[in-house]
Amino acid sequence: MLTNKVLNLRPKLLNIIISIIPLSLILGNLATNINIVLICLLGIITYKFKIFKMEQKIYLYLLFSFFIYTILITLFNNLPNLYISERYEVHIFKSFFFLRYLILFLVINRHIDEGNFNTKLFFGSCSFFVFSLAVDILIQVSFGKNLLGLPVTEGRPSGFFGNENIAGSYLQKFSFFFIFFLFSYLPTKKTFYKILPFIFFLFPIILTVNRMSAVLYIASVLIFFLIEKKFKEILIFFLLLLVVVTATVKYSPVHSVYRLDNAITVFYKNSVEVIVHAPKLFWSNTWKDNERLFPGSSGYALIFNSGAQVWKKNKIFGGGFKSFQLNCEFIKNQTCNSHPHNYVLEILTDTGVIGLFLIYLIFFFSLINYFKFYVKIINSQLRFISMPFFLITFFEFFPLRSSGSFWTTNNAVVIFLMLAFLVNVSKLNSFNKK
Repeated sequence: MLTNKVLNLRPKLLNIIISIIPLSLILGNLATNINIVLICLLGIITYKFKIFKMEQKIYLYLLFSFFIYTILITLFNNLPNLYISERYEVHIFKSFFFLRYLILFLVINRHIDEGNFNTKLFFGSCSFFVFSLAVDILIQVSFGKNLLGLPVTEGRPSGFFGNENIAGSYLQKFSFFFIFFLFSYLPTKKTFYKILPFIFFLFPIILTVNRMSAVLYIASVLIFFLIEKKFKEILIFFLLLLVVVTATVKYSPVHSVYRLDNAITVFYKNSVEVIVHAPKLFWSNTWKDNERLFPGSSGYALIFNSGAQVWKKNKIFGGGFKSFQLNCEFIKNQTCNSHPHNYVLEILTDTGVIGLFLIYLIFFFSLINYFKFYVKIINSQLRFISMPFFLITFFEFFPLRSSGSFWTTNNAVVIFLMLAFLVNVSKLNSFNKK
């Protein structure tokens, strides 16, 4: 009897640990890593070798290939250099520790497949923390300090994240759980009430001055309405968007070097610069001695170019886990950083064409399966449940964007967690179950 109770308790405990991932992301890398390790350990204890079972084995083969390949190419490139610096030893260790995200994916997959995942609890947790962050940022901007007494740093409010300017990215992703959770319980045919939640989160995202997050958020809303064939909502949303941006830029109480109007102008110039020079990044690496490829560049074009030039040193196989900072150079038209600020460039520099092919093949297969499932859905609640996982995963893998490092804790958790959900979206329970 006691044994059965313990066995029944494990899936429930696993649901709780999975549901506090949004909180751990706010608390920082240590909390997130502890959370992920707990999920992996409890998942292995609960399901044992069953975590290696998948109905669609193509995902299993591709995932194992990507992770094993990453470790092997890291060993190949770093072992001969161990006597030079301890950094090479650290990179080898981290490539093995990165396997925790493979286990995370497998545990989530098995948990859903067994019918034990509590969809309502996860959506509720995400909704609570993202709504709290949005309100906290609005309070911080309005009164100079947030609920914890933290002030605005250099004109960039970040709420609970303190000095880390990543609140916009957090809102851009997790706000959709709140919005579609709300839609599932408050279905309405009135256009205004469908658009209002999207507009609500737009304010704090813009105020964080995280420009890429704002663009991705707006694009996500547009894609949702297009998929749902809500063309009237698209027109009204963009009209309200214009009003929101204008009012926020003009009346925002935040004033600093990161003024919103300046930030928008700079973002536009950076985007044009990168697009115009994009062909040179991949197809050219020599210029005249007196030529500067990016005159007056703010940095992104230089970093992207640096990533492209590092990739050219080992196009097929890559340089190994987080190898960009080991192989970049401080020379004309190039610079060094911890990563190239673009997932595609980073995966190319670290794992080459082979690694990029493997990980994006997983992404493309998950998209194909998702749309096959989506067109068959009649129940509106199931459509809303599936939408956040699709939107987040789609824009995480969207190649034409600046980003953090693919390998960092916060990004890797979101990528492989959402990918696991997207692959199994047809098996998720509705909110009236579990």
